[in-house]
Amino acid sequence: MKQKLILLLLLIPAFLSAQTIKDFSVKGQIGNAKVDHKAKRIFVMVNYDHHKKIYPLHKAEVEKFTTENNVPHTLPKEVDLRTWTKFIIDGEEWQIKGGYQLPHSDFGTWHEEAIQGFATMGKVMCDGMVGPANANIRIWDSGNAAFSTSGSKNWPTQKVKLNDGTYAAELTTRRVMGTIASGNLFTGRMERNMSFRQLLAFAIKGDGKDLITWGVPFEARPVGIRVKFKYEGLTDSCTIMSILENNTGGVRRFVGVAWYSATTDNDKSKEGVVSISEPDKNGLRTLETRFIYGRPHTNADPLPKGAVQGNANELITHVNVVFASSRRGDFFEGKKDAKLTVKDFEFVY
Repeated sequence: MKQKLILLLLLIPAFLSAQTIKDFSVKGQIGNAKVDHKAKRIFVMVNYDHHKKIYPLHKAEVEKFTTENNVPHTLPKEVDLRTWTKFIIDGEEWQIKGGYQLPHSDFGTWHEEAIQGFATMGKVMCDGMVGPANANIRIWDSGNAAFSTSGSKNWPTQKVKLNDGTYAAELTTRRVMGTIASGNLFTGRMERNMSFRQLLAFAIKGDGKDLITWGVPFEARPVGIRVKFKYEGLTDSCTIMSILENNTGGVRRFVGVAWYSATTDNDKSKEGVVSISEPDKNGLRTLETRFIYGRPHTNADPLPKGAVQGNANELITHVNVVFASSRRGDFFEGKKDAKLTVKDFEFVY
């Protein structure tokens, strides 16, 4: 009996410590904070779009923080959620971190946009644009803006209705005027209202990356990405990629890369792949692949002009997410009718 009493007395402090935090939140938070009393960590998910601006993860405002028996803590009113930030609760070290998702990354919301078409001698209405027309912050774009110069409405990137009634992005490699146009979807902005001569110059040069302003602001440090997809490559290779960058000083420093490129949608041998599921009722597999920090991905192409390899500990300022039905589509190469379908993209924390 005496031994049991001693054991109970020893367990009581551990139990009280395990229940240290009663309530925690920051302004702009989504759902409840994930509090891990064993690991002494707090993770919070917040809205990317915060009062028509991008959420400042580097100075999140603490809204509620109550502890059991009001034990003291050192967490300030403004906390840096970009990476694991240390603080003290009643003499014990804790860590806190946050993250967010890019708006409209389920690819279920689309809008129509008037795009200049060269061959049509006027503007072409394209409905292959992800997100609402009146979005506070524009995240997603596609190569349809460049494709419009041909006058064709057979858009490489367009919405498709799935078996369950929801929508996804369908990316198809087309051939127009003798030139390959890969279906693509990316974070950033494609050049608008180009003349056919301008587009032709890029095609002759053999590199379409200069047509795009790449990436959107981003401060989080996820461990990976997850997306539902299907690929019918016809011997071509797709690209599913996310790059975490530090663009301080105007130089694109690649800090972390998550990359899947294969001729099929079930190649589990690629570096970083955590899992690829069996097809769901929509015929889509779920891919999860992790970020490789601080070095080039073994499956990656050479770094583009103006980019250098960063180190793993650099702060993140921007993110690029790229989907393409043809891996070498930016060089106007690919297999006609190769098709990549994507839905429900998210970062894994």
